[in-house]
Amino acid sequence: MTTEGIKCRVGHCADRKVDGKMRRKNIRLTKESYEISPQVFSVTICTWDRRPLFQDEIWAKLVLTTLDTGPFGKQTELYAFCLMPDHLHIQLSPIEANLVDLISRWKSFTANLLRRKGLIGSCWQRGFYDHALRKEEDIRIVSEYIVNNPVRAGFVKNWVDFPFSWHRWI
Repeated sequence: MTTEGIKCRVGHCADRKVDGKMRRKNIRLTKESYEISPQVFSVTICTWDRRPLFQDEIWAKLVLTTLDTGPFGKQTELYAFCLMPDHLHIQLSPIEANLVDLISRWKSFTANLLRRKGLIGSCWQRGFYDHALRKEEDIRIVSEYIVNNPVRAGFVKNWVDFPFSWHRWI
């Protein structure tokens, strides 16, 4: 698979060929689906061109503080996160807001913060990948999967040794 395919899958739309031309196809759920308060989502947000922006520890810590203080702050219930060098995994549920709108505001908010700290160019990819957890999915198992990303990537042997992973059941 090319990196173009990866960008497409992670984005909020899928490219498809129609009449010999590439067209964007919306793959989002209905807007109402993102406003159901108890609904838990697993979300992946990638940096622009998968730039490893968060190898910079200061930028990584800054972005993570916004999960409590930025647009997500009081408008989401946070269950887990893992900030990798070029993407963020987060498990949350919106409280009284639309998740798509929240993510858009958060991406803008964090990009502006990082620009003030010296970021040049784009910060985040246009879209994001989301998965609404089903009734039969165990929220703790999904959280464990999220925080174990650095282990699978070979960064650490145990996820608790990675400074940018957390889940509420520690």
